[in-house]
Formats: sequence, structure tokens, C-alpha cells
Amino acid sequence: MSMLRWAGRAGITLVALGCVAIGGLYAQTQWRITRPAAPPSRAAPVIKHDSATLSDGRRLIQANGCQDCHSANLGGQVMVDDPKLFRLVASNLTTGTGGVLARYDDAALDAAIRDGVGWDGRKLVYMPSHEFAGMADDHLAAIIGNIRSRAAVSNVLPVVSIGPIGRGLLAAEKIVLLPYEKIDHARTTLAVAPTGGTVEQGRYLTAGCTGCHKVDYAGGATPGGPPGSPPAANITPGGRIGTWTEAQFITALRSGTRPDGTKIDPAMPWRAFSALTDEELQSMYRYLRTVPAKVTPAP
Repeated sequence: MSMLRWAGRAGITLVALGCVAIGGLYAQTQWRITRPAAPPSRAAPVIKHDSATLSDGRRLIQANGCQDCHSANLGGQVMVDDPKLFRLVASNLTTGTGGVLARYDDAALDAAIRDGVGWDGRKLVYMPSHEFAGMADDHLAAIIGNIRSRAAVSNVLPVVSIGPIGRGLLAAEKIVLLPYEKIDHARTTLAVAPTGGTVEQGRYLTAGCTGCHKVDYAGGATPGGPPGSPPAANITPGGRIGTWTEAQFITALRSGTRPDGTKIDPAMPWRAFSALTDEELQSMYRYLRTVPAKVTPAP
């Protein structure tokens, strides 16, 4: 009888400890989620609405993968809806019913895109602003101009929510749910993006690749993606693409097919990069040839 009593007390203690741990996890992550975010103090870039700028803005929206989440018409969508993990929602970026655009002036759009701050001062969840933080003012201005030119889309979406497993992943830094925390908000931004097919242009354009391929471009598990995302490839000269020619690199990013005929995993946004010009893709290739070679196991 005493053994049963001891086992019962031990079980109650374990349950109590579990409740405390869960409560602590919720409190810690909720503090991170709800702690006010400071919008940047810089002025928003001047937005132009001429046809050439709007056309370039549409291209940049595709090249940066905005429509992969917010959909082709920018009407938004639910990307993941798992109560245990999270509900991730890409906002309706139009003025239609359910759209958020009317709440954002140009400075607020800048803060949302490059700093991960919502119109109401909240941290945006899963918006990859840490990958866009280095975006040049002229590119950002073209994107904002194009967003404002889009037709209204009626699409009322549910709110974002983070479940218990999602909070555990957030606490363990296994997924980037709050990109605001990854950004130097006191940084300066480029007025004009580099051009000319140079290594510097390639450095600028590949900055967003570090979200999956890591800062050393050696790839591996992708903390930027949902659980189950395939590992990112090693894109240094020591990886699989180290033997590719410039022409093969460009063909792969335009077609989604490697030189050996195998298909690139759809998780790799080659369709977005296919919107880049030959010069831009050439510069990316040239820059990646300059990074230190890393040798890693094949994914």
C-alpha cells in the first residue's frame, strides 16, 4: 500500500512539474511575442509610381518570394494551420475586405518589410524581415509602389497563433518565428542596390539566401522553415554547385533542374529567383565563388 501511495505522490509531483514547465514556457514565449517592438527611426524611401518602377516592383516581389506567401494577387493565405504547432498567416496586402494595406503608410510598410514590425507595434510572426533587412531603399520603394498599385482582393483571414510545440521550437531557437529579434535596428541601409554583375551585387542579392543556407552558405537544417523542411544545400565552392559553370548555375535557377538532370526541391525558391536578370544571377554566381569552401555531407 505504501508503494502505491509513493507512486501516486510521485505521479502527482511529475504532473505538477510538467504544468510548471509548460506555464514557464508559455510565459517566456508570450513575453517575447507581446513585448512592444520599436519601429525604425529612419524616413521611408520616396515612392515612385511610374510604369517602369511599378514593373520593376512586380519583378522584385516575385524575386524576393513575396507572392510565395502572400499569393500572386497579394491577397494572402493561411500557410500552416496545425493547433499543436502554429497557424501561420500571410496577410492580405491589398485594400480589399480583410486587407491590411489601409493601416500602413509607407514608413510602416518599410518597418514591416525590413524590420518585422506591424502597423500596431507588434512583432510580425514568421515574416522573414531578417532576410530583407539589407534591402536597398530603391528596391524597397519599387516594391511598396507596386503593392499600392494592386487591385483590391477580398479575403478575410484568421489570426496568427502559436501552439505548444511551436512555442517549444521558438524557445529552443529551432525556428525563426520572431525575425524582429534577429535584426540590427540601428543599421544604415543602402540608398541604391549595387549593379553591374559585380561580386558586391552578388553579395547583396544572396543575403536572403542565408536564412536557409546559413551565414557561411554551407547549408544544413533550415531553422527558417517549418518542421520537416528539407535541409538546405551547401552552395559554397566545396559543395555540389562548386563544379557548376556560370551558365549551368543560371539554367538551374531558371528551370529548377540541375546540370545532371535532377530536379531541385520545390522548397528551394528557384521560381522566385527566375525573375532575376542574367546580370543579377551572374553576380550571385560570382559572389558564391568567393566564399570559403565548406565540405559537408550531401543532403
